[in-house]
Amino acid sequence: MAYAIHHEIGVKASPGSVYEALTETKGLAGWWIADARGVGNKVGGVLEFSTGDFLRRFEVVELQPGKVVRWRWKGDEDDEWAGTEVTFKLTPDGNQCWVNFSHSGYRSEQGCLPHCSMKWAVFMLSLKDLLEKGKGHPAPDVQINHD
Repeated sequence: MAYAIHHEIGVKASPGSVYEALTETKGLAGWWIADARGVGNKVGGVLEFSTGDFLRRFEVVELQPGKVVRWRWKGDEDDEWAGTEVTFKLTPDGNQCWVNFSHSGYRSEQGCLPHCSMKWAVFMLSLKDLLEKGKGHPAPDVQINHD
């Protein structure tokens, strides 16, 4: 059985602006992880995100401009993120764009999934702040524990 994280947030921005924040390294660095590099605006591109002791690599597997962004984990198979995919679905609605987020394919609902769910929620709020207020809160960000 596979497990997933799901979040939904309304952002006062166009689907094109949200899409750009999800596919351009400058945008990704503005809301998720400050050290974002690689190619996020081309299927087959690889994105890397690092906080020093934390490195995440994803292959871009689907892009539908203004509608869908999907990445597949491209790292160590022993990692808890092995086999996972991150998907952002964008839906315009009046003066906002709904961002439906999922991080699917977890092998267990234990381990890192509860922590990652909370962190993704923080980062969805960071994406909203980047697009609505001009400044997000990329990692290092709001700490949710005392490690």
